[in-house]
Amino acid sequence: MKKWFFSDNGEVTGPLGLKESNEFISKNPDLYAWHPSYTHWVPVSCINEFETSVTPPPPPIAIPNDLIDDLIGEEKELITTLERIDKTIKITSDSLYEIDTELDNYSTIAHNLTEEVRVVVKTIEEQYAALQKNLANVIKADY
Repeated sequence: MKKWFFSDNGEVTGPLGLKESNEFISKNPDLYAWHPSYTHWVPVSCINEFETSVTPPPPPIAIPNDLIDDLIGEEKELITTLERIDKTIKITSDSLYEIDTELDNYSTIAHNLTEEVRVVVKTIEEQYAALQKNLANVIKADY
C-alpha cells in the first residue's frame, strides 16, 4: 500500500494511506504531496490518484469603460512620449557623429599645423644661426 507525505507551508504530515490521504486533502486542498517514487513535491491537484476537485476561480469582473478609455489615453500619451524620446535620441546621436567627425578633422589640421610650425621654427633657427655666424665673421674681420 502506497504511503503519502503532505506538506502544508513546510509542515509535513504522513505517511498516510490513500483513503486517509483523500480525507486529509478534502480538508486542505492546497497541499503538496510526495511519495518515494517522486523526485520532488507535487501539488495534490496534479496527482491522479487523489480524489480532488478543483474549484474554478470566479470570473474576472468587467472593467468599466471609462477606466479602459483612461488607460487607452495614457497609452497614447506614453507612445507619443516614447516617439519624442526616440527622435531626440536620433538627433543627439547624429549630432555626436558630426562632432566626432569635426574633431577628427580639427585633430588632423592641428597636427599638420604643428608640423608646419616646426618647419618654420627650424628654418628661423637655421637663419638665426647663419646670421650669428656671419656676424661673428664680420666682427673678426673688423678687429
